[in-house]
Parts: sequence; structure tokens; C-alpha cells
Amino acid sequence: MTALEKKITENIWRFEPISLLLLLNHLGYGMEQILFRSHFSLSSQARLIQAIEFRPEPHNKVVLTLNLGFLVGQSLLPNYMFKQVHDDTIGEQRFAEFFGYFDDRVLRRFLLAIYPECDDSLSPKWADRTSTALHTLRLDSVVTLHWLTQLVFPELQVKVEKVTLERRIDLGAPILGKSQLGYQTVLGKIKQMPVPGKRISLIAEEADFKVGLPWANEIDRRLQNLMFPILEAVGLDLEIWLTIRNQSTWLSLQENSYLGYESVFSETSQARAIRIFSGLIV
Repeated sequence: MTALEKKITENIWRFEPISLLLLLNHLGYGMEQILFRSHFSLSSQARLIQAIEFRPEPHNKVVLTLNLGFLVGQSLLPNYMFKQVHDDTIGEQRFAEFFGYFDDRVLRRFLLAIYPECDDSLSPKWADRTSTALHTLRLDSVVTLHWLTQLVFPELQVKVEKVTLERRIDLGAPILGKSQLGYQTVLGKIKQMPVPGKRISLIAEEADFKVGLPWANEIDRRLQNLMFPILEAVGLDLEIWLTIRNQSTWLSLQENSYLGYESVFSETSQARAIRIFSGLIV
């Protein structure tokens, strides 16, 4: 048993089923490698997941014991069956093994019905389906963009508004004998054109997301990994600002430091606005 598997076993009572299934999938255990069984008990339990057992040999399986199914205190089985087990008329182990077969099938279908994203037979490419459904929305609208940004940054206040931005277009250097002059010709390499766009304002109370990590760095990471891959299909002119309501610290120049980001120390806190991104997402 690895150190992570040992930690999961010790803290199994903290998990929700979907979180545990996702973690097991990350560790390489598919649904076909997970065996479900109910906890044999005559009374109600205080938690949903009772225990987990990793069986690396011989087939690399995981046995997940839940307080659901045929053998729990709220079982649908007739009481006289449990009475015969209590009177030793039926062996407890044989009784548990017999209904364990049905427990695995019933609990498996029950969990897949609650979490259809884990059911490969129902939706083989769930991630692709959710991505397609997301792109059916108008991601360039203020309302949808606000909803998406709030999901990516739940810790911050979000404000989205329509603005006119300037798009920088690289026209290339003029070439003698090929470039044409006329009323539609721009003499120069860069032209700035006003275009309709959106401005996203992210408002934070403090400058740091956590100790040693400024919000500016964390916002840039989430934008590159979460938001921009979704918005690339739209083609959106976007400007993103970070507003820090309370910032009072010492000015320092160091690696990964933003010039103008760290303010000079003062007795009063001041709001600080930092532009994180400006441009066309394609």
C-alpha cells in the first residue's frame, strides 16, 4: 500500500462518493476495478462510506464498503432473514457473500445514476460533451462571461462590462515595389483600431492569494489553464483588471515581482488596480 492509499484509508470517512471515485480514477482505478459492498450492521451509521480496502494482488482491485445496500440497518430484506443470522441458523459470512453479489450490482448502478459522468457506457466522452455544451452558450455575452468568471474565481468579486478597446494590428513592414499607397493604406507597421470588447474587473480584499503567492500570479495561472482555452473558440477582445482594496506594504524589486504592483509602505491602505491581460483571445 502506497503512502497516499494509506492516507485515503485512514481518512475515508471524510470523503463524498464522487470525490472518492474521481481520486481513485486519478490513481488508475476504473469503475470496473472497484467492488461495492454494504456494511453488515443492524443499526444506522453516522457516515456514508464505511471503509476502503486496496487489493493490489492479483487483479489490482479496490473494495469500497458503504452504509447502503441489502445488509445495512435500513435494508429492504425481511427481518426474519437477519433473525436467522442472529440465531446462527444461517452463517453470517455465507449470508454476506451471497447478498454481496447483488450489492455490487445495485450500488454500482445507483452511484452511476447519481453521477452519470462516471458512466462510460452512457457517455463515453463526458468531457467532450460538456465542452460542446459549454460552447453552445453565448460566451461573449456579459451575463455568461460573468457566470464563467465567477466559477473560475469564486474567492473574488467579479464585474463584467462592455467597453471599447484598441486592437493592435501588425501590418508588416512596407516593402518597396510591393506595398500600395491609397486611401485604404496605412503607412506604418502597427495600427490601432477601436473594437467592441469586454472588461473583467476582479476585486480582492488582500494582495496575496496565499503566503508567498500574489493574486496577480494566481489569476494569470487560472486564466491560462481554465478560461482562455474555453474562450479561444469565441474570439473575444478582452481586458482583465485586478483591484486590490487594501494594500500597504514595502516596495521591493525581486524575481517575479510586478513593477508598480507592490506599493510604498504607508499608514493608510490604498486601492490598487493592476492590468492582468489585454488583447484578442483566438
